[in-house]
Amino acid sequence: MQRMHYMCLCLPLRLMPKNVPGSKGESAMIEVEVKLPVSEPDTIKSEILKMGFKEIAFIQERDTYFDNAGGNIRANDEALRVRETKDYLTGTIRAQMNFKGRKLDDRTMTRKELETGVEDGEVCREILRAAGFAPADPEVVKERVMLQKEQMTACLDSVHGLGEFLELEILVSGEAEKGAALAQIEVILNRLGYQISDTVRISYLSMLQGKRRRELS
Repeated sequence: MQRMHYMCLCLPLRLMPKNVPGSKGESAMIEVEVKLPVSEPDTIKSEILKMGFKEIAFIQERDTYFDNAGGNIRANDEALRVRETKDYLTGTIRAQMNFKGRKLDDRTMTRKELETGVEDGEVCREILRAAGFAPADPEVVKERVMLQKEQMTACLDSVHGLGEFLELEILVSGEAEKGAALAQIEVILNRLGYQISDTVRISYLSMLQGKRRRELS
């Protein structure tokens, strides 16, 4: 079976920076995200490096998504997530909790997001279970290489069960700067040979669940 590859370009607009792997600082943001398939991730990485990015980290991220008994979080196009991050270079493991609001436009995956570090990811998951929240299946696990250029972070993701992705992030002070930041993302898209119209608006979790349904049908 031919392996599918994707490129994910994300532009989070945050009130606090989060370009440190597994950062424990609290953060509120608007996350502008676009995704598209890519068949040659190594070529994409080479092109990104030619643009002046430098490698800064190699990590694994394990995401568990939760919903309430009525399924209202997902039904409202929102997301509640616990993420554990393992730094392969230092061996440290950190955790954080995120809440993502519904998409704010019909072109990208732009969302408001709240985030805070937690001491223990497993305890956080158990607290949510005890409070009546149910974990979504499957977990989303990926290896991530992080590269940095000025205020922009590029993340090369290998998502278990899906393939390869690229994520780009820029940190800005507020929503008023969203347009200018998105324009920078479009410049990168164009330099890689893509347009906003090439993108899809599907999360990794939804992709994995859709793949599972197709395999069972």
